Amino acid sequence: ARSEPVYREMYADAMTAIHNRLLQKSPENNLTYAVELIPAARRRGRVDWNTEQRQDHIACFIGGSLLLGATTSGASGPVVSVPPLDEELTESARRDWKTGLEFIDTCMDTYKRTATGLAADVVHFRRRGDGETFYSGNLDWYIKGSRPPQRPPPYDARYMLRPETVESLFLAYRLTGDEIYRQHGWDIFQSIEKYCRVESGGYATILNVDDVKSKLEDKMEPFFLEASSSGHQFIFRAERDAQVLVPTVLRLDSPTTEQFVFYFA
Repeated sequence: ARSEPVYREMYADAMTAIHNRLLQKSPENNLTYAVELIPAARRRGRVDWNTEQRQDHIACFIGGSLLLGATTSGASGPVVSVPPLDEELTESARRDWKTGLEFIDTCMDTYKRTATGLAADVVHFRRRGDGETFYSGNLDWYIKGSRPPQRPPPYDARYMLRPETVESLFLAYRLTGDEIYRQHGWDIFQSIEKYCRVESGGYATILNVDDVKSKLEDKMEPFFLEASSSGHQFIFRAERDAQVLVPTVLRLDSPTTEQFVFYFA
């Protein structure tokens, strides 16, 4: 964006669209979350867009991305403090910074309010008067189709060792300097160790985050080692005098694939 303005414009358009079209507030604790837009075909080729009050865990990358964008493409000058001062950010960057912090709080809420301290792969947010009943969740969000622990859980109830929240926590910690985000990362790490670790080695998907005796699925997702674990590592690394995010490229090779992971250290 600093050398090709077209990408900065595309980013700005996307962030404005997210704020205008996707972001909503939960009824109880005013949590910021993003809905999904579902296309509905109408006559004569017309398409309407309906909202579904669901948020996948994968959407939790948005929080950290907003913070990073606010302090780079949204910086009003060459220097940005940790955390940034209002006068160091443009008006839209201040909007994105505020939303990014709120979004991370929402994602952490989906961790803290389950029995295992791990977030479900998909949560639905309540609307006043929606009539939804649930065995799992609260007055802000719930796991759709949730059942008592003795019954098979829905697919949405699983935690698949996803990295998005941890990645956002890493960026939030480095860009704010606030220890709360490192503590959040540590809490998630402890829950993973307690409920997802396999005695013979490795980690596995837990099928129901609201059941401390839940079964595990017999597989470990590849992104756990390349993204989730590295995110925790970066959070817990010793502080540096200057908390600057330096772009780094990590090359991951396997017998069948070659992958490049771009991250900030």
